[in-house]
Amino acid sequence: MDQCKTCSAPIPDAQVYCSMKCWQEAKLPSELFSNEEQLNFSTSEWIKAQVITWSSIIGMIVSLFLLLVVVSSFVVDFTLYLISSTIVLSIFVFLVLRYIYDSDEMNKLLATPRTLDTWKLIGFALAIDIFVVKPLHIVFTIYFFPEAQEQAVITALEEMSQFSAILTAFSVSILTPILEELLFRGFILGMLLKCYNEKVAIVISAIIFAVVHEPVAIGMAFGGGMIYGWLRVRTGSIIPSTIAHIFWNSFISFVVLLY
Repeated sequence: MDQCKTCSAPIPDAQVYCSMKCWQEAKLPSELFSNEEQLNFSTSEWIKAQVITWSSIIGMIVSLFLLLVVVSSFVVDFTLYLISSTIVLSIFVFLVLRYIYDSDEMNKLLATPRTLDTWKLIGFALAIDIFVVKPLHIVFTIYFFPEAQEQAVITALEEMSQFSAILTAFSVSILTPILEELLFRGFILGMLLKCYNEKVAIVISAIIFAVVHEPVAIGMAFGGGMIYGWLRVRTGSIIPSTIAHIFWNSFISFVVLLY
């Protein structure tokens, strides 16, 4: 007989937790499960797990949409709206993460890179982003969206005054990656890791990440979501994926501002 990972109660060898309650109390850390371990619940418990996970994800997305509506009612200028809404949403997601994670889990989630190996992983992720994802995105766009226009933010950057363009670029380069990593790799991927193995959870989170982007950016967003999700799972922290994301968005913003 094995022991439940939460309460240490005796359980059959094939199980990880003794009950749905213990599974929920385990919260989100992906390191609880090795690739060999599987959640062995009854059908009803598995359905409950799916309902909890997906209702949490949908509830978060709906809440963020409502927050955007509220912010838009107070801020009209595009640049100020972009900055203020990103900050408000980031704070909201961060507070939710603080609620569902204990202090040790939160410290791990926000652990900064301290080893050369971690920085190598970040560099590898950026190389894949630049030399694999971007070329594939160009091919994808040409094939599926031959008449596609540039993303709205990029188009707006090109038409703004220099000061507004710099503020918008700052938001896109720094603030947006922070929000997206908190949301997609911190919350959504964390929730998915409760129900699925790492590979499946990364793919699903990348699909969700791609869907919320404009059609012309879906291919690149999906590739980025896969890379950043892999970094999150590999390191246990969202900071490496946030760093890689910031570098990538900054590179795009710099190119747009330069030309």
